[in-house]
Amino acid sequence: MIGLGIIGTGGMAQVHASCFIWRKNMRLVACCDPDEKRLHPFAEKNKIPKAYTDYRELLADPRVDAVCNVTPDQVHCEVALAALAAGKHILSEKPLAATLDEARRMAEAARGAGVINMVHFSYRNSAGLRAAARLVAAGRIGRVIHVEASYLQGWLSTMNIAAVAQRPASLWRLSARHGSQGVLGDLGCHIIDLTTLLAGDIESLQATTRTFPKGVPGERVGEYRLDANDSFAATVRFKAGGLGTIHSSRWATGHPNSLRCRVYGDKGAVEVDLDRAQNSFRASLGKDIHKSEWKEYPAKPNPDLFTRFVRSMVSGKNDPCDFQTGLKVQACLDACFRSAKGGGKLVTVDDNP
Repeated sequence: MIGLGIIGTGGMAQVHASCFIWRKNMRLVACCDPDEKRLHPFAEKNKIPKAYTDYRELLADPRVDAVCNVTPDQVHCEVALAALAAGKHILSEKPLAATLDEARRMAEAARGAGVINMVHFSYRNSAGLRAAARLVAAGRIGRVIHVEASYLQGWLSTMNIAAVAQRPASLWRLSARHGSQGVLGDLGCHIIDLTTLLAGDIESLQATTRTFPKGVPGERVGEYRLDANDSFAATVRFKAGGLGTIHSSRWATGHPNSLRCRVYGDKGAVEVDLDRAQNSFRASLGKDIHKSEWKEYPAKPNPDLFTRFVRSMVSGKNDPCDFQTGLKVQACLDACFRSAKGGGKLVTVDDNP
């Protein structure tokens, strides 16, 4: 029986609790949040026996074998380093950290801790994505030449900012002061992870970010200055030689939550479109490339990341979606921010630990 503690009890924490609470070899033994108005209702709803306001007290609880780090981005590093030092297995929300330096420290600590460490890049749950990645890695589409990837949401085009002024859970995503890294940090980490899983590591890139007017006086709602980036676009160069584009926006009218990546090689191509299908992908392979025909390829459903976290703890073998993977994604995010700050100049992705 594995005792699990959940640190942070915001909206995403309930997803974690719901995915672990039914497992026969798991027991939710503790939760933590400095905000008692969130903490105690969360503990009661999920029948968690112990509720702490200090994560260090939770980590000292001998019943806790593993933790889910569902804290805000800016405290991921502090909590993760303490958990690793306490010998706790850890599943951390994405992005791995708020900065590249923090991500490096976390990855280094994880390597020496001898515990399971994973990042919750939830779109890796797609069987179609994982099957397509295996096909590309096996050389079925030949040399990767060109990639196009996007993560699109349209809620800013339909959202009444003034109407949600009393809902900080929505507004913090638009405010850098409140810990948001904008669409680049929030959605960019997912689409970068998905793209590199399919097409390989990124060597260098050029990126631009934009923040658009929200239609409220002074672009502010109470204490929330609406200054976090809303859209980003990057031209990327892959280590294996290919070229690609990755972009994301919260102003993509008509898209509730759409991820797509197309990878074109000199012998074929694949497309993963998670709006269209989770357990299949499209490809143009073999003789089909001469007729410009695409076919649907089904994929057997695979265990989600929560299940893989449990299996890793039982087996003692870390899943590939670990802190080192999180570090690689963080390095790409860092390069995007550096490039955008420098006016879109070409920068190298520094993913050395």
